[in-house]
Amino acid sequence: MKNTVLLLSIACGALWVATPIVHSASDGVYPLTENSWGNPEFKKRFLGSYGFDMEINPKITSEEAELLETVAEFMNTDPSESIRLLEEALTPETSAAIIYTIGSLYLQEGELDKAIEHYRRAIERFPNFFRAYQNIGYALVQKGDYVEAKPMLVEAIEIGGGNGTLYGLLGYCFLNTGDASFALDSYRQALLFQPESNDWLLGKLNSLLDTGMVQEAIGMLNDMIEKNPSNANFWMMQANAFMGKGEYGKAIANLELLDRMDEDSSRSLALLGDLLLNEDLPQLAVERYRKAAGFSDLEASKLIRMAEGLGARSAYSEAIELVDEIESGGATISPEEELMILNLKAEASIALGRVDEAARILESIVAQDPLNGKALIGLGDYYRSKEDLENAMIQYERASKVKGFESKGLVALARVEVTLRDYASAVSRLKRANALDPKEYLEDYIRRLEAVLRSS
Repeated sequence: MKNTVLLLSIACGALWVATPIVHSASDGVYPLTENSWGNPEFKKRFLGSYGFDMEINPKITSEEAELLETVAEFMNTDPSESIRLLEEALTPETSAAIIYTIGSLYLQEGELDKAIEHYRRAIERFPNFFRAYQNIGYALVQKGDYVEAKPMLVEAIEIGGGNGTLYGLLGYCFLNTGDASFALDSYRQALLFQPESNDWLLGKLNSLLDTGMVQEAIGMLNDMIEKNPSNANFWMMQANAFMGKGEYGKAIANLELLDRMDEDSSRSLALLGDLLLNEDLPQLAVERYRKAAGFSDLEASKLIRMAEGLGARSAYSEAIELVDEIESGGATISPEEELMILNLKAEASIALGRVDEAARILESIVAQDPLNGKALIGLGDYYRSKEDLENAMIQYERASKVKGFESKGLVALARVEVTLRDYASAVSRLKRANALDPKEYLEDYIRRLEAVLRSS
């Protein structure tokens, strides 16, 4: 009898290999490292956490006990052989425990659909099968099917009572389906059982952030940082929480500290650069951006957007510094990204008074991309500044036919026509522009030009 109980414990034990990922409100990614089958402590705790309860686990016959004893030696070393032997022995009378064991072996092998199928068959034969519900929940979590996993985990809790792992995984499912308030309740329950679980603490933290309970999240992060001050994720998440409250100075302080601790990343440096730029400190921002460029995981497109952000703040010298860093860094730059860089260089050249240089760059852009509305407008502006109104109108006309630049092109044409005193044509173009993109200043411009026409 003792061996029978032991083998039934093996049959009804959890074989879980999932390593789900938690997505935080700060876009971080955290594996459930403490509560995975790969953690020996978790495995020991999980297998030993339930007593033998005949009401929630099925009985097995003495013949099935002998079969389990035969395959037990293969379960860890050769699961496929164990599956073969157990499936060969299946009959219409086979107990739910044997079918469950096959499902668990499939789960161990990563064949999730087959595992779920066998767990469902086991439940058909033993509807109150706690561990079958539990493991279906785990398998569905591993598949990323959080909607289907939730009722399975709830059923396991109702049948066998809650524990930290079940409540924690339920919270994880709620968090991934956008039910942050339910996730928070579940994580709070999980922490009653496992108060030191980093997984559930992070889950609760993410839930607080997602439900807008930012101040409570900041307080929680203070405690977590005090216990583990070297954890860069905690500092980063708190920086994001400070930003959520508009406390940008505190966010900068957190990110600067990460930089000094050498715990920074391309992401934290890029964010620090953005914050410094918002504080009108472009030189400090570009220093962080340039350092971020040294990380291989930072894509060229993100660096270009940083440079564009500098340009938008009229920090063109700093923008060109960063562009030089991008071009000399050896990163793969797509044709589209090359055009973005050229556009930025042209803007910078115009802003710095190097209009002829800007024109050469704009001509290069248009040669590569004839429908680049931004470059066409810029080139038209250049010709207009040189009083070459014919060429200016050619570029504006081309821009007015580019999607997204129709209104800008028409307004630019109208302004040239006003210079040429062709007010009737200018009004016509402005009305078309205003119909495409209504603006109060255009309506006022039209009224004033119409007044000129009436008085002439």
